[in-house]
Amino acid sequence: MSRPTRVLLYSFSTLDIPSVPAQLTLYEQKLAGWQYQVDRSKDPAVFTDAGLAKYAAVGMINTCFEPFGKGNSGAAQSQALKRFVQQGGGLFGVHCADVAFQSANPPAPYSQLIGGRAGSEYFEGKSDCRKVGEHPTIAQLPASFQYTGNLDATDFLATDTTVLVTCKWGNASAKEVAVSWVRNEGAGRVFFTSFAKVDADLTNATIGDAHVIAGLGWVLGR
Repeated sequence: MSRPTRVLLYSFSTLDIPSVPAQLTLYEQKLAGWQYQVDRSKDPAVFTDAGLAKYAAVGMINTCFEPFGKGNSGAAQSQALKRFVQQGGGLFGVHCADVAFQSANPPAPYSQLIGGRAGSEYFEGKSDCRKVGEHPTIAQLPASFQYTGNLDATDFLATDTTVLVTCKWGNASAKEVAVSWVRNEGAGRVFFTSFAKVDADLTNATIGDAHVIAGLGWVLGR
């Protein structure tokens, strides 16, 4: 079944990240070049079967902590999003899209859908990164590279998540963390990366088009 040529860029967050508007503009420009129309939203009411039916993919753009509204468990929205992906929709998440429902035990359905959850540990600075295995979203990355920016550590990865990029923090802990991954949910594709807290990552010569934007293209079946 063919998908609509429209993408939802959703950016509700309980943490203000000033570069998100610039990120949304960059994603819109890329999607327009691929002949997709874009809707921006911060309204969790869009996450219903009917609300999502008009989209090919949903981008969770730095949706930190409580992505479906402050104080909202997100149960209904997560189930609608899961059905959307199972039916062939794409789910694309960046940076703190996995920093959500951190106290849930077992991990919340949303965390299971996106493939992982960040814990409380994070690092800001230079990290040594490497790609793992083979996948279209890492085909253009060098085998190893350095990244300077903010990265989180996961405390949960779904059993069917395939990790594609890991980074070793350049601090005293030298902790190696999963940064990017993919998984399938029914007929749909899920891509997440802890990169792209800031808009500069989307134009970064190493990870921009070659990885972050490639992930968006992959969930759309490009």
